[in-house]
Amino acid sequence: MSDQPDTTFKVSAKVLASLRPRYLTVFIGYGLDLADGGIPHEVPIDNIPFDLRLPNSEFTAIIDRTNGQIIGIEHYITEE
Repeated sequence: MSDQPDTTFKVSAKVLASLRPRYLTVFIGYGLDLADGGIPHEVPIDNIPFDLRLPNSEFTAIIDRTNGQIIGIEHYITEE
């Protein structure tokens, strides 16, 4: 166990659309408390896996606390 605080955290996210070339608008914190609709965040399209780039795709974003950038993506697994 380390005395250092975690430098990352996980938060739900939902894709809105590609409003600018090479970027996706993603709602960070989708479904959480006061930010129920999420906070729009422009993300380089290469940071999001191909199968999650469609509008309304939901995933868990791993965010670096030091710079606020998405450093990883976890897929939601849906059971049908």
